[in-house]
Amino acid sequence: MKNTQLIIVEGLMGTGKTSTASFIGKYVEQQHRKVNVFLEGDLDHPIDFEGVSCLNEQEYNLLLHQFAYDQQCIQQMVRVEGYNYFFSYKKAKQILQDTFADDLYTYIATYDIYELSLARHCELMLQSWRDFAERLVSTDEVVIVECCFFQNPMCMLLAKNNADQAVITKYILELSDIIKPLQPVLIYLYQENIRQTLHKVSVERSSEWLDFVIWYYTEQEYGKAHRWRGII
Repeated sequence: MKNTQLIIVEGLMGTGKTSTASFIGKYVEQQHRKVNVFLEGDLDHPIDFEGVSCLNEQEYNLLLHQFAYDQQCIQQMVRVEGYNYFFSYKKAKQILQDTFADDLYTYIATYDIYELSLARHCELMLQSWRDFAERLVSTDEVVIVECCFFQNPMCMLLAKNNADQAVITKYILELSDIIKPLQPVLIYLYQENIRQTLHKVSVERSSEWLDFVIWYYTEQEYGKAHRWRGII
């Protein structure tokens, strides 16, 4: 890992990705290298879009019109890149709290990047990776992330949209080419007993978490196509 600038930790839920990524971060730091660890759900994630919506110009103008009383809040939290208007609505809620209206939050969440069409989502994600790689390659920094290379893309591509294998392969290969200059290292934590792992994690987290996981993988396009029900 001497020359790598990107370390990716992957594996199924409950395999210890977060603990492993944190451990590696401490190890790299001990080697006197500048390191940043970004875990799943980080609202300042440099690659992934956690709680971020993307609107085009027409959608953004409609947002300003419909929520005229909150225009100052909206303009404060929006980042404009080309024709895209990015709104970090979860971060806005965290910062502004009660001054960030619930109806605005609900409305803007419908444009979440993970709720957009698959083609639009992939376009935004790959551009995010390109921007990230271009910034990082000119530094001496090491970045460690989890579940950005396989887990999140597969959730969107396969579980949510039941995309063809050719579409999935094309996306992963394109992503591989983008990060190649960073000399990435991929660590995959293999788990044999998935049922046992799910049970362990559901005890540590909650029954609501397990219910959501079951819904996510059975009630969206891939699960419905295969008539999945519950945990086998």
